[in-house]
Amino acid sequence: MIRTVLIDFALCSLAFHFALADYITDTGNLRNALKLKFKLFQDAPRTEAEALAMNFTKVSDDCENGNFRGKQYMKDGDAAVIPLYDVNGYIAGMQTGVPMGLENNYPPQSMQPPFIVDGNHYKLTTYFVNPSIICKGGRSKQQFRRTGTGQDLFIQTGPNPEVDILEVTEYQNETQWVQGLCFPKMGFHYFKEVSMDMSCETFFPVALLYYHGKLQGFVWSLGAVLNSTYVGYEYPTPDFFDSLLKEVPTCLRTLRRSTLHVYFRDNIDSFTCEDPPPQEDKCTAGSAHPVLGRLLVLGFVASFILKAVW
Repeated sequence: MIRTVLIDFALCSLAFHFALADYITDTGNLRNALKLKFKLFQDAPRTEAEALAMNFTKVSDDCENGNFRGKQYMKDGDAAVIPLYDVNGYIAGMQTGVPMGLENNYPPQSMQPPFIVDGNHYKLTTYFVNPSIICKGGRSKQQFRRTGTGQDLFIQTGPNPEVDILEVTEYQNETQWVQGLCFPKMGFHYFKEVSMDMSCETFFPVALLYYHGKLQGFVWSLGAVLNSTYVGYEYPTPDFFDSLLKEVPTCLRTLRRSTLHVYFRDNIDSFTCEDPPPQEDKCTAGSAHPVLGRLLVLGFVASFILKAVW
């Protein structure tokens, strides 16, 4: 009797192990890329090894460097795109830098923070994992395979990156940000606390991108004309905001901006702004994971055969 129970347990455990391994490597819902710029969709390096192979240079020697978390890399000194990597070399976030001394004095004092001084730049920082783990263990190879570019989005809003952070919800129907319009190959834009009569000195420099109900990326939206040799900014004309917002703040009608879209997925061409596909049937015991279901059935069949033989 004991031997029979042990056989049943071993076989079911083996089935669960293989099903779990299959689930972990399933990339169906994975943030499987890090793409830059509307229409260009240029790949940004997601590991430290990729960054070095693409001739990025590490510009901070310490992962836990004062006001930020993660090892900072830049390409040819270009601060437009600064990937951040954890202690194990996996992507942990991204910064953009605005040079000091711009003619229009951007960013204004009211935007410092989220802009934080670092060297000769004001830096804006997002994290794709919780900042508290970046320099204290980081992600393992298995976790990177399972979560890809990262499961989260945090925007740093002060000098302490583990406390002064704004967490962005994964699901479109849970966000408190102001819904904008859907634009093909961008998704639905969401803006933080916008109104018709607002001052552009309070226009938050990050917008969110949702599509089919889930967070797909974000946008740097900067109130100055900037240059980049690495990827090149987007320069929307003031009237383009009519395609992004239901009600465009008056101050945006004359302000030139530099923007950069950042995407977490490689299927951006599918962001057509058409209605989403029908929802799948609710999960049942048999449909929760097809491989798990099949393997468990095989395990039980094998156990009965062994009982009969022994």
